[in-house]
Amino acid sequence: MKPTSFLKWLKSLSVKSILLLSSGLVVLIATIVALSGTISSASKRMEKKLYGEEIGNNHLRYKYGCHIYNPETGKILVDSIDWLHVSYSDTIAIIAKNNRRAYINLNTAELLTPLIYEKAWEFSCDRGVMVKNDTIYIFRRDGSLVNPNGFKYKKQYELLFHNDKLVVNVDNDKVGLIDTAAQWVLPPLYSMIENEYRHRLYNTRTNDECIIYNYDLDTILIGNYKAIDVDWSEGLIASEHNGIQHLFSYDGKLIYEVIFKSIEELAYNTGRKDAHGNAIWEETNCYVYVDYNNKKGLMDKRYRVLTPPLFYDIKAQTKHTFFASFGEWSNRFGTLIDEHGKPIR
Repeated sequence: MKPTSFLKWLKSLSVKSILLLSSGLVVLIATIVALSGTISSASKRMEKKLYGEEIGNNHLRYKYGCHIYNPETGKILVDSIDWLHVSYSDTIAIIAKNNRRAYINLNTAELLTPLIYEKAWEFSCDRGVMVKNDTIYIFRRDGSLVNPNGFKYKKQYELLFHNDKLVVNVDNDKVGLIDTAAQWVLPPLYSMIENEYRHRLYNTRTNDECIIYNYDLDTILIGNYKAIDVDWSEGLIASEHNGIQHLFSYDGKLIYEVIFKSIEELAYNTGRKDAHGNAIWEETNCYVYVDYNNKKGLMDKRYRVLTPPLFYDIKAQTKHTFFASFGEWSNRFGTLIDEHGKPIR
């Protein structure tokens, strides 16, 4: 509509019509203002309710270091929380209050266990582990105890089940494996049990033997070795008491009878100088070899081992004499050996 046409139409209106039109506009404006106010206040209320992080599957929320609440009702469900440890994708968490721990269901905010424990680990293989009065207790997901009598706690750093098994220490500093029913599957007769997760192996040691088990507790490798190392990519390195090392596959098959990390030339300073004033070095009749653990030994030019890898370093003093050191840095000391690996007295 053109401006001139609008003015003609406006002049044609009666006073009554103009009043009715004005009142309609006032009502419309008031309605818009009321609606915007309602939306604004609703948004503010929503913002006020939604704080903290969402936990569990029922949209409950946790305000860090404070409480758990229901955002729909605003009701605080658990108050005065010191901290809450939520494991990835789990609906059971560890709650801490007043330096005590318990397990809590994140869907309901209900405690599954009494809040009386001093240490706690997240659930693994459907089992939780907590400590009270230097005693290890194992829990099912409903909060019930698996082992009411407990096991003695020996200050282990990690108490997590792997493949339904847990390493547990006993009073005589021996260790064993228990299952999720808290029954011994490897009796506590071992001085060491290491869980090699990457290759699903247990590296163990008794007083007399080193034993490698797989996760089904089948024996993979056993022997009177000084140590067995599980290399991440190469296999099992078994070290004899004389330092000689063998390489086995992860299923216990022998790959190499004797292994070395490197073999290096051994040269000595003759004490003579060349025409440019540089020291003249000459080769000896021996090599130095380095084992898996970076210890060194002597071998001849036919690659026959002359000494076990007992030394941190070997340096040639003359063509037939070598200084083999046992210590590092300021603690270094050593002995003289000949080109046959025999000590020089």
